[in-house]
This record gives sequence, C-alpha cells and structure tokens, in this order.
Amino acid sequence: MRLRFPVLVLLVVLGGLWAAPVSAQLPKFRSPSDVQLIAQTQGGQTTFRIGEVIPMDLSFTSTSPQAYEFDTATYDRSGRLNAESFAIEPRNGWDDPLDAYFHSYPCFMGGGLRGSEILSARPTVVHLELNEWVRFLTPGHYRLRITSSRVSRIGAPGSVQGLSVTSNEFTLTIIPASKDWKAATLKSAVATLDQPQAAGAPTPGSPPLRPQALKVLRYLGTPDAARELARRITGTDGDWEFKFGLVGSPAKEAGLEEMKRLLVDPNFPVTDQFLGTMSVLAVSDDAGEKRPEEVEKAEAGFGDELILAIAGKRGAARAVSADTIVERAATYSRQLPPDVKTALTRELVADFDKLPIAKQAELLQYRWSALDHDEMLPLLRSVADRYQDFHFLRETNAFQFNNASAAALKHWYEMAPEEAGRAIIQEMLRPKPRFGADVLGMLPDKELPEVESALIEHLAGEDRFDVNGKIASLIERYATAGVEARVTTYLDPMLGKMACEVQTPLLAYLLKVDPAAARPRIESALAARGQGFSACNHQLLPELAKLHNDPLLEEAAIKSLDDPDPEVVEGAASYLGSYGSASAEDVLWARLTAWSALWKGRESEFAYVPNGPMGGIHQAGVGQNLLQALATGHGWLADETKLRRLVDLSVGDEQRRQAVAWMESWRKKPRELVFADENIFQVAQYQENSMERLKEKLSQFPRGSSFVWVDAMQDVRHPEVFQEISQFASEKEFRITFKTQ
Repeated sequence: MRLRFPVLVLLVVLGGLWAAPVSAQLPKFRSPSDVQLIAQTQGGQTTFRIGEVIPMDLSFTSTSPQAYEFDTATYDRSGRLNAESFAIEPRNGWDDPLDAYFHSYPCFMGGGLRGSEILSARPTVVHLELNEWVRFLTPGHYRLRITSSRVSRIGAPGSVQGLSVTSNEFTLTIIPASKDWKAATLKSAVATLDQPQAAGAPTPGSPPLRPQALKVLRYLGTPDAARELARRITGTDGDWEFKFGLVGSPAKEAGLEEMKRLLVDPNFPVTDQFLGTMSVLAVSDDAGEKRPEEVEKAEAGFGDELILAIAGKRGAARAVSADTIVERAATYSRQLPPDVKTALTRELVADFDKLPIAKQAELLQYRWSALDHDEMLPLLRSVADRYQDFHFLRETNAFQFNNASAAALKHWYEMAPEEAGRAIIQEMLRPKPRFGADVLGMLPDKELPEVESALIEHLAGEDRFDVNGKIASLIERYATAGVEARVTTYLDPMLGKMACEVQTPLLAYLLKVDPAAARPRIESALAARGQGFSACNHQLLPELAKLHNDPLLEEAAIKSLDDPDPEVVEGAASYLGSYGSASAEDVLWARLTAWSALWKGRESEFAYVPNGPMGGIHQAGVGQNLLQALATGHGWLADETKLRRLVDLSVGDEQRRQAVAWMESWRKKPRELVFADENIFQVAQYQENSMERLKEKLSQFPRGSSFVWVDAMQDVRHPEVFQEISQFASEKEFRITFKTQ
C-alpha cells in the first residue's frame, strides 16, 4: 500500500451541509459492471439484539486489472468516516445515532491521512460496525444496501474520479435484548476495560480485547452503560468512543445526570471533551436550527459551574479542571475576570506536575493569553531548566516534554530577558541541546563566539541526526567565520549523504560567512544523487534561502531548471518564485513554454497509480511549480495578460483551473489588501510574509492603484499596521481605503 497524500488532507464541513449517511429507501444504483461490493456480517450472523455490536465486512473486487484504485482511509477528523452510506427499509424503527452531534456545531474539521491500493480480483476488505451509522430502536426485519465512494478509476480527471459502488441487499433480524444479557454484557466490557493493558492482551490470532470492549460499551445503550461512559471521559485514548457512545445513547439522560454529578466531584478531572459532550447531551434533539447556539450556551453555563467547583477539587482533578477552563478561555478568546485568572493560574502552578505531559505543553504553548503572567514566572524558570536526555527527541513523550520547556523558555525571555538569556547560553553549551535556532535563536546577537567552539565539538562528537540538526542550526545562527575550517572538515566527507536538517544549515552558514567557499559545495550537494545519498538536493535551494539568501542561489536555481531530475527542477522553480529577481522571469517563461509543448496532450501520464512509477507525478509538479512561480512570484508582477498566457500553457484541467483562479483574483475589483494574520498579507494572487516584502510587491503595481484594506483579524485591531502601510501608499501615490471584514 502506498500513501496517496503524505500529510493530513483537511476539509471544513459545514454543519448545515452534512450529508446524511443513511436513507430510508433502497434506491437502484448502477455500479460499474467490473466492480463488485459484497456486504455481509462477520461470521454470517444475521440476528442481533438491540444494542449488540453488528460487525460488517465490505469486500471489494474488480475483474479489470489495473483499472481502479481503492481509498483505504479508516478515519475522518470530524469523528466519522462517511465513505459509506446506508439505505434501509422499512423507514422507521431505526435512526442515525450521531445526527444530533453533527448538527450541534456550525462546522467540522474533516479529512485525514489517506492511502490507496489497486483493486483486483483478490478481495479488499473493510471492517466496520453498522452501529456507528444505524441505531436500531425497534425489533423487526430490516433490508439494507451499502453504497461506497472508495473506488476511483485510475487516470480519470480528479473532478470525475469518484464512483458509487453499491452492495448486495441483505437482511438483518433485530430482537429485544434481555435484562440479564445487558447486565452481563456491561459487566464483561467494564472488566476488560479495567484490566491493565498487558493483562487485556489478546491471545495470538484473536482480535484485541480492549477495542472490542470499547465498542460494546459504546453501543449497548442502557442507562448503566451511559453512566459508565460518562465516568470514563477523562482524557484517555478512548474518549472519542465514550463521547460518541453517550451522544448516540437512547439513555443519554442518565449519562447527563452522571456528568452533572461528576462536574463537581472533588476527585473527577473535567476535560474539554467532557464539557463539550455534556453540552451536546443537554440540548433537546428537536432544537432544530438553533441547536449550535443552544449547545454553545450550555457549554458556557457548564464552564461557569466548573469555575465554582474547582476550589473543591483535589490534586490531578483540580489541575486538569483548571486547565480546561484556561484552555476554553484561550481557544475562544474569552477574557477571564482578573481574580478568576489569578486563582486559576495559582492552581495550575501548584499542580503543574500533575498534568499529563501533553497538557503541560499545550498550556505553555497555546494558553498563555488566559494566564496571569506574573504568577507563572517561577514555574517558567523551573520548566525551562528541567532536562532529560531522551534517546530519541521525536518520540511523543520527549517531544511534548521539550515543547513545554521551549515554550517556558520563550515566555521567560519575554518577561526577564537578561536572566533567561544566561539560561539560553547554557543550553547551547550542552553536549546535546534540547533546542535549535527555532527556539534559542531569540537572542538578538549576530554572533556568539563564546559558544561556537563547543558547538563544533559537540557536532563532531554526536551521531544522532536529531541532535546534530539542532547544533547545526545554532552554528548557522551564531557562529563566526573563525570556525569555517572546522565546519568544512565535518561537512565535506558527508556532503550529499547526511540528513537534510544537518547539511542545510551548515551550507547556509558557509553561504553567510564565505560565499565563494559555499558555491562548489552547494553545486556538489545539488548534483548528489543515487544510492547512499539523501535526496536533500530536491528542496535544497528554497530551504537554504529561508536561512540565508544569496545571488549565487539564483544562479544555481536557473541552472537547475534544466536538471534531469524533475524534483530538483520543482525545487528550483519554487526558489525562483519566492526569491528570484526580476531577471529570472524570462527564464521561467522559456522553461514553462518548453515544458508545456512537451506535455500537452499527455496529461493522462500525470495520474497517480498506486505502487506505480512517480515520474508523471513529478513532471506534473514541475509544471505546477513553474506556473505558480510565474503567477505568484515575488520579483515581478503577473498582470492579466501574463495570467492569460499561463492559462494557455497549462496542461490538464487541474492546472488550468488554478491558472484561471489566479486570473480571477487579479480581476477582482476593488482589489483587496488583506491583513490575514501576523506578518501575512494578501493582495490579488500574492501572499507576502512580512511588511517589507509587502511593500516590495506593492511597488510593482502601477502608480495610482487603489486597494481596500481588509483586517481579517476581525476583533483584533492593529491600527499601527494600517498606519504604516497607509504612509507607504501615500509616498507611492497609491490609494488605500479601510474597511473591516
């Protein structure tokens, strides 16, 4: 199996547009004749009690080799994967257990990691529990069909890839569950969940016991099960199952009553997930369009009750509950009353070590605005100074532990720069520093000769790339030319073979202190390829420029546009778009014109084929990066005439749609100048990441151009930013009017 997308694919799903996964009729679908979907219960069982888990196997096959690919996604960030939909008759006696939940919020963040494989005559099987989509309320016989959108035709345009594949019709018999069965089932599930993880391990060949017990408890639907679900929402890996079990329970009133009791229980830790779940339960199912508003009101009310209850909580329960209030205030930009803020901060400082490591990191990284900073200062010192020599810095516990310390160090430096500055120097002198220049680079010094010798020694004495990457970044940030010979002695034998996070900052250091010495080494690194080499050459130029740009990088990028490796060409085009001078524009046009002539009519070769060659994908990337460099490049202005030319040179529907979108952004009048976020500005098809670069881009527009300033930060006012850009506009004879978004 091969990942189709190497990163999370995110999709915002509007609550009002949520597609129903179940319908009341059995429509007649026409699936592709060479694709088959067989749906059946595991083990052939067809009779189930109300509340019993109904495990299903969906088996996909195709009689046409290499014709279809299959989406292997197993989750969605919204909480439920909707690749399958369910048609059921009769129309009553069942419902969607999560319908209320998906109408409780105005939008959801969807998407996730997705993979794919080739569909063949050998079955590709998906396992699921029907209960997640269908809650049977009444005994009876039910006829079902399942339709899936997982299958796509290989090579089809992206806009028409998805196919609907419909299963056979099958029948389930639903019978009442006896009181004894429900009690025994609950007892067994709870006993399994209460076992230590090792004790609950399955025997070889059997399914894991804990996940099975989670599903049993989630779908059982009894008042006792609902109360048990409520007691288990404490910040564990199973919280989503417990939450959805409560939301989908026919006995959710019992769950809500238990949650109200737990809210003020001195020993119960109230998490954000707990508050959110009880708020959904508290709103009537017939709230209609006002449901999101009512859920928000309920959540605010429960939050106020929790504030009053925190003083009576103990230990970890107090720490977690206080963190929940602070988290909600920071997330929703709500100002806590000063006395409440101070009291909560004191509680968190006193119980900080009782918080899970992940919560410690979140509190210091993302909740700072909701905390009393003066009360936090002693804690910042201790957390910044704590140190563990983790074997692997990217392991989850190590990553979160050090993130908390990094955030503490940054805030400490903001509040007491001289005191924290000494700690920063000491951190640089560690044989294995926890942080690189992304954290320790906050010192304003251009050079720190007192640390460079130790950094070189530690670099040469350590063979872990995660540690050496941090050391190398500090050398790039602070070392003087006096250690150049020692850097090249380390770098040269491994040029092109070491980890990119080590090689790139060392080359950037040379580029900064001795461009002449850097040139041949950068050329060698770009040429390095094949077995034993690290492939850092693909994005070397743009990554170097992020650290230190130099005219020789543009020379190398222009030369690399003709490199035989398309991934090197992709990187060169990206560099020229972000950092290239105006003189690079003609070179890019010539390269795109030649590329377009070569690939026009061959766009089918760009299609992704699971486990197939990636050459076509990378050639499509070459074209896309060339188009983007010309349309959004910093060094020149792409007006409508140029953008029309890009539309003509596009290959395939996807590139053409993007080029048209750029042209439409240019045409939009009045032209908006959007202050999107701190140091992020948008104008027409351009996005700039600093005020300096924004001014450079605006200088390319014709004198007399008009813009409308849009503050996308909404309630956060930045009059000084608008004042600065207005002064610049006046000098350049531009006109900028102000409006809020």
